[in-house]
Amino acid sequence: MMGLLHDVGKIGVPDEVINKPGRLTDEEFAKIKKHPGIGGKILSNIKEMPELAAGAKWHHERYDGKGYPEGLSAENIPEEARIIAVADAYDAMTSNRSYRGSLPQRIVRSEIEKGMGSQFDPKFASIMLEMIDDDKEYVMRDNPDTIENFNND
Repeated sequence: MMGLLHDVGKIGVPDEVINKPGRLTDEEFAKIKKHPGIGGKILSNIKEMPELAAGAKWHHERYDGKGYPEGLSAENIPEEARIIAVADAYDAMTSNRSYRGSLPQRIVRSEIEKGMGSQFDPKFASIMLEMIDDDKEYVMRDNPDTIENFNND
């Protein structure tokens, strides 16, 4: 459920920014950077599942502390958000976007590997790399249960 709802805050970002085919301006990127806070606020109303808000609010934090919205690092980032960060990056790279097509699996794997310890929690990046290595036919990108696989490891 966290994987499905983590970007709900994009509802507060103008469509022309979300769907822009080219590079974002600094002003447009500032608007995009508000979506984790908006999503965290929306999902915080679901008191029975507080991890939903955590996943949404901090999924753009980086393991090295250079992310947003608060610059949290390492274990200070809730585990849910650290899982979503690597799964979201995988999804972004393996999906067709308005500004580019999906990337080849070898490139995706290389980017996840490069981000270990800086962008991504090494534990969850390692799990993603194992999943990529097991995905010989590159079908995982079409699997809505990818985030669930993290929780089972």
